[in-house]
Amino acid sequence: RIGAARGPYPQAALGSGSWELENPALRALREKIRAGRKTLKEVYGSPLYGIKTGLNAAFVIDTPTKERLCAQDPRSAEILKPFLEGKDLKRWRAEARGLWLIYIPKNRIDIDDYPAIRDWLLPFKERLEKRATKQEWFELQQAQEAYAPQFSKKKVAFCRFLKEHAFSEVDEGQFINNALFAMPYDGALLALLNASPTWLHLKSTGTDLSGGFSQADAADIASLPIPDLNSKNSEKLGCLAKKATDAAQTRLKLQTALTRRIPDLCPPSREPKLTRKLKAWWTLPDFAAFRAEVKRAFKADIPLAERSDWEDWITRDRAEIARLTAEIAKAEAEIDSIVYDLFDLTPEEIALLEATIAT
Repeated sequence: RIGAARGPYPQAALGSGSWELENPALRALREKIRAGRKTLKEVYGSPLYGIKTGLNAAFVIDTPTKERLCAQDPRSAEILKPFLEGKDLKRWRAEARGLWLIYIPKNRIDIDDYPAIRDWLLPFKERLEKRATKQEWFELQQAQEAYAPQFSKKKVAFCRFLKEHAFSEVDEGQFINNALFAMPYDGALLALLNASPTWLHLKSTGTDLSGGFSQADAADIASLPIPDLNSKNSEKLGCLAKKATDAAQTRLKLQTALTRRIPDLCPPSREPKLTRKLKAWWTLPDFAAFRAEVKRAFKADIPLAERSDWEDWITRDRAEIARLTAEIAKAEAEIDSIVYDLFDLTPEEIALLEATIAT
C-alpha cells in the first residue's frame, strides 16, 4: 500500500502534484540551486521551436537532390537551406548529414517561379493537401517565419530528445527541425547549458522515455536556474565554450576525413558498407585491430603497398583525437568548477550532484 513516506522521506515532500521520493540531501541540493535564481527565460528569453514541415519526404532533401534541382533551375538555391535534425546534434558540435530544407513560408512564394522545386513537390501534392493546417499545398506547415532571422545567425541549439547532455553551437544559416530548439548564441549560455547542474535540472524536470532517452521541452529549459554572472565569469565561460567547441569540431573533421576514405579499401565487387567499429575507427585499440575489422567487413585485406600509409594515418589521427578529447574534458571540468562556485556548492554537494547525473 502506498502511504505516507517513511524513514528519511518527510511527508511534506508529498504534494498534490508528482511525488518526490528522493534523498533529502538531493532535494535540498535542487532547492539550493533554484533558490533566489532567475530562470533562463528571464535572463536569455525562451527557446525557439524548429520548423515543422508537415511532410519531411517532400521538404527535406539530400545533397545530390539539391544539386540536381539547382542544375535544373539555379533559382532553386534561393529557397534551399542547410537543415539539421535531432540526431545531428551532439555535445559541443552539430554533425550535419548534408540535408537541405525547401523553405517556403506562407504567402511568400509563387511556386511557378521555381519550376524545379515545383516539379519535385508535385508528386507529394495529394498528401500535402491533406495536412490539418491551412496553407498552400507547397508551403511548409509551420515555417516559423518570425524566427527566420535567428535561424540565419549563429545559435545555441539542443534536441528535446536527450540521451546525453548535448548542447551545441550551430552555424549561421542552418535551419532546424521541430525536434530541436534554438536560442541566440551566447558563449556563456552555451557553457552553462553544458555544465553539470543543467543536466541535474533536466533529469529532474524532463520525462523519461524508453532506450535511455528523456524528453526536455522548452519549458524545462526555460525554467533552468541561472546564476548571477559578472563580466569576468561570463567572459571566462565564453572562452571555455569556444575552446570546447573548436576542439570538438576539429576532432570531428579528423574522424570524418579518414572515415570517408575507408570505403576505398573495399573491393569493387563488394558493397563498401562500414561496420559500427569502422564508423568509429578511432576507438579501435591499434592498427592491427583496424586491419582485422577491414578484413571482417570487406572480406579483403588492406593492400600490402598501402598498409604503411594507413598505419601512419591511423596512428597519427588517433593520437590527435585523444589529445582533443582530453582538451574538451579539461574545458568541461573548468566550466563545472566555475558554475559550482557560482551556485556556492560544497564538495559534498558536488559529489552528490555528480553521482546523481552519472546514474
